[in-house]
Amino acid sequence: MAETTNKSIYQELKQRVVNGKYNIKMRLPTEESLIDEFHVSRYAIRKAIKQLSDEGLVYSVKGKGVVVLEQTPQTQEINLSLKEINSLQTLNDAEDISRTTIIADFQQVIVDEDLSHKTSFAIGIPLYAIKRVRRINNKNAVLDINYFNAQLVPDINPEIAKDSIYTYIKKNLDMKIAVVKRQLRIEHADQIDYEHLNLGINNCVGNMISFAFNDDGKQFEYTESHFIPDNFIFNQIIKF
Repeated sequence: MAETTNKSIYQELKQRVVNGKYNIKMRLPTEESLIDEFHVSRYAIRKAIKQLSDEGLVYSVKGKGVVVLEQTPQTQEINLSLKEINSLQTLNDAEDISRTTIIADFQQVIVDEDLSHKTSFAIGIPLYAIKRVRRINNKNAVLDINYFNAQLVPDINPEIAKDSIYTYIKKNLDMKIAVVKRQLRIEHADQIDYEHLNLGINNCVGNMISFAFNDDGKQFEYTESHFIPDNFIFNQIIKF
């Protein structure tokens, strides 16, 4: 119930900002006013405001309150954050989006020379090799090609992979995710992309490549996320 309440507050405030309700004063109402209006805790209000801030809609200024930024054009594409570790996982919380995961392949492999060159894992390490199709609004929009170090992230199964491997890592394994390095490319679509994605007239895919490390400096993941290029916008908000 709390999550639904937080989501509804965020959505209501976002609509007000986008529609210009706060445009004249260029401020959000005070936390106290919003608490009284929505009949929720200060935490719920601050969480909603943080979501607006993360999207670049507002900015908190000490002594001035929450300033509403002048609005840039809204787009029809799905907005994903480059800052979030797994922004696809949080889509349902922020936007009215239907998202399901399909396990296309799940197996264990041993790193050979070619795979080592591709993923940076040492030869001989056992990996979970997983292909997951992210179906968004009834379209196969993203293909995740995952490799997880089975020694550092043991006992993954298809059920965990269909839900959230990162949640499993943090909650069940109690492992600290320290650093994720990312590279964003546009590449020619391969046969695997045509097989799993609804590319339509597109002959290329976006490819978000991720290398993830724990707090011991050990790499535990290599992932390629292939996505339909005209369906997504990746955002990064830089604050000073």
